[in-house]
Amino acid sequence: MRTQVDKLAMLAPVRAERKKAVIEQPYYELVFALQATLDLESMLAAFSAHLAATVPHDSWEFSSADRKLGFTGGDSELHSCNYRLRLENQDLGEWRALRRYPFSETEMATMEAYLCRLVYPLRNGLLYRQALDSAYLDPLTGTRNRGALLASLQREWELARRYGHPLSVIMLDVDHFKAVNDTYGHATGDDVLKQVADCIGHCVRGSDIVFRYGGEEFLILLANTSEEGALRLAERIRNELARHLHLAGDGIPMRVTASLGVATLRAGTTKEVLLNQADQAMYRAKQLGRNRVELAATATQ
Repeated sequence: MRTQVDKLAMLAPVRAERKKAVIEQPYYELVFALQATLDLESMLAAFSAHLAATVPHDSWEFSSADRKLGFTGGDSELHSCNYRLRLENQDLGEWRALRRYPFSETEMATMEAYLCRLVYPLRNGLLYRQALDSAYLDPLTGTRNRGALLASLQREWELARRYGHPLSVIMLDVDHFKAVNDTYGHATGDDVLKQVADCIGHCVRGSDIVFRYGGEEFLILLANTSEEGALRLAERIRNELARHLHLAGDGIPMRVTASLGVATLRAGTTKEVLLNQADQAMYRAKQLGRNRVELAATATQ
């Protein structure tokens, strides 16, 4: 009997280690999955998938107001569990899990244990995105730069072709911008460009992407937007710019207008042709008197 007791006593630590390994295994798998990517959306989706095996949920949300980021997965539901994520006094954002019925105390404790494994990879993903944004943002206006346009346009063009979604672009050029620089100086010209970018930003939707195309030209990429919708938005931007008073360096108010061209993807149209059509429509708006919106020709070649 004593031998059996001694044997059980010897096996107890082994069984404890095995039990611990079983408990820790999901955490190991989660850490490996989170370290496999720096893409925030992929990382958060992987986190949700691993968490769902232990804490079922119907959808998830992540937001960071300071960074103007927001990602979601699944369908929103009634009950939610929210966590503000911080690491070394740095606010990373807010994670939220949602489902049809309430979360238990045990499930919330498990979720917190999972979130402890998320914060370091999340911090790395946010830093990576910040580095990418720095490379693809125009430092003056805060809009995306021309380099970023190539990747965005390629992605939206492929999605539009694959699923048959409409795709439109707006090309905008500030009227008489050279005269602004010559009269008030380049510092005022820079201020005008920043104000124009802000005005465009207030008019567009969250899914629209604004680029500084070059000089005083801006381009707005409109995914899942018809010709009619793009024309309405272009007219709204034109009107907002025309009625907005800008201040020169000496405080003198001035009005700034813009000429805009709209083009929508047609069957057989390449992305290069799409940009060229919007550009030609914008130049036609200038030739017809400026401060107006023109629609591109419908030719596909």
